Amino acid sequence: MTSTTDDAHLHLREGHTGPLGHYWFLTFGDAPELHALTKTCQQAIDPAFFDATPADELHLTLDRIAHDGASTPEQRASIAEAARRVCGDQGPITLTFDQMTNLRGAVGFAVSPAESVRSLRDTLRAATLSVFPDARVKDSSSPPHVTIAYPIFEDLQARAAATAETMNTTIDGVDVVVSEVMMVALEQRGRLYSWRVIRRVPLVADLE
Repeated sequence: MTSTTDDAHLHLREGHTGPLGHYWFLTFGDAPELHALTKTCQQAIDPAFFDATPADELHLTLDRIAHDGASTPEQRASIAEAARRVCGDQGPITLTFDQMTNLRGAVGFAVSPAESVRSLRDTLRAATLSVFPDARVKDSSSPPHVTIAYPIFEDLQARAAATAETMNTTIDGVDVVVSEVMMVALEQRGRLYSWRVIRRVPLVADLE
């Protein structure tokens, strides 16, 4: 794509590199239809302006537990056990991916139903705070989302919005069943992210 005068004055978006802390995530490693849809959508995204998220690294951030170095392994084990208890009555949830959106300059799926995601977040947050009252949970007004491309430059909101609008005229949505939540150690690597799973909390209602 040929740069316009405005494009020539774009500023690179600086990316932090290093550990960020521990978070509650939904991940989608076993969601081939979502992976296929993501790759189709990414073909319409200009790589001169956006870094594509690898399909096997798609994630939805539910909540922050603690910044890097602010919790101990023992505290995290206690949080995970509390989460297992409160999720005992929580069955799997089905999420729908059928709308693209501008995410402050990134491009991603708006995930629905938002109420199910927020309810799960609130359940996990209550578990976290019950054993770790000093947890620096993540207050965010952003709707639930999964980012498929991160901006290389600052101030790409208009380009991201236009890209999302174009894709929304052609994509068919997919549903994904989520049956577990991950506690992860999160790192940022430039403009992208990576994580290591610390604990898994099943979303399988205890019928006993």
